[in-house]
Amino acid sequence: MNLIDSKSGLFIVLIMVMLGFFIVKKSGNRLDVHKSSTESTSKTPVAKQAIVSAPAKELDTAAVQNARRNFNIALLNGITTVPSVATGNKIRVLIQPAPEAQWCKTGDFDLIKSLAPNTNDKFVTLSLEAIGDKGVKRSQTYSLSDLNANRTMTFDIPVSDGAYGLYLCIDQSKKGGCANKQPIPTEIWSASPSKVKALAANKIFYFQLLHVKDKSVHIIPSQAWGKNNIRSLKSRLGDWMGDDVSALERMDELISKIRPIPARLADTRIEIPLPYNDLRCAGR
Repeated sequence: MNLIDSKSGLFIVLIMVMLGFFIVKKSGNRLDVHKSSTESTSKTPVAKQAIVSAPAKELDTAAVQNARRNFNIALLNGITTVPSVATGNKIRVLIQPAPEAQWCKTGDFDLIKSLAPNTNDKFVTLSLEAIGDKGVKRSQTYSLSDLNANRTMTFDIPVSDGAYGLYLCIDQSKKGGCANKQPIPTEIWSASPSKVKALAANKIFYFQLLHVKDKSVHIIPSQAWGKNNIRSLKSRLGDWMGDDVSALERMDELISKIRPIPARLADTRIEIPLPYNDLRCAGR
C-alpha cells in the first residue's frame, strides 16, 4: 500500500469515527428526551390527585339566615342573651338578687328588710316558672342574710323553647312558688308600718320575663309597659317568640303594678337589682 492510499484510508477511518460519535450522541439525546417525557407522564396522575379534594360541606343557608334574623331581632329590640350551658335536654341558669343603694328613694330591699322576722328566716321565695302549660317550676328561699351575701341560685330548666317568669315573692303559704300570687299593691309604699306586712303577705314584688330560644336564655326588655307599648312589642317579637308572645301580656300585667328595675346580665348570671335608700340620705 502506497503513502497516498494509506493517508486516504486514515482519512476515511477518521470520518467514520466522527460520524459514529455524532450518531451515538444524538441517540443519547433522544433517550434523555424519552426518559423526561416518561417521567412527566408518570407524574401526571399524582398531580391530578393533589388537585382533586373532598367536596366541601355546604352551609345550611336557611339556618344561617335564621340565626342572622334572630340576632338582628334581639339587637334591635334590646333583648339580652345570657351565656348558657346546655347539657342534654337541660339548660343551666344562674340567678343572683343584688341589693344596691339608690339616692334618696325607697326600694324593694327596704320593703324586704321591713318584713324580715329576723336575718336568718327564709321568708323570700325566688322562683323561675314556665308561663303556659309546661308546668315547670324551680324555686329557692332566701333569708335577709342570703340577700346581703349576694347568694346565687342555680336552676336547670328544659332546653326547648318557652317563656318563663322570674319572680320574687313573700310566700307565707310555703307553696314554693310565686306565679299564682298577686302583685303588691301600689299603696304599700305609703302605708304605715303596721299595715305593710298585711299588704305584702303572699304577694309578688319582682318580675322579669325570660325566653328560652335556640338553646339560649334571653332577657326580654321590660322598661316600658301599657297596652300601646306591649302591642308594639308583640308585633316586633311575634314571629321570634311564636306562641309564647302571649307571655308579654302577663309581663305587662305585673310590671305595670310592680314597676321593677329590669334584670341584667352580670358575667354569666342574671342579676336582679334590689334598690334601697342610700344611708347617706338619712336626715334629708
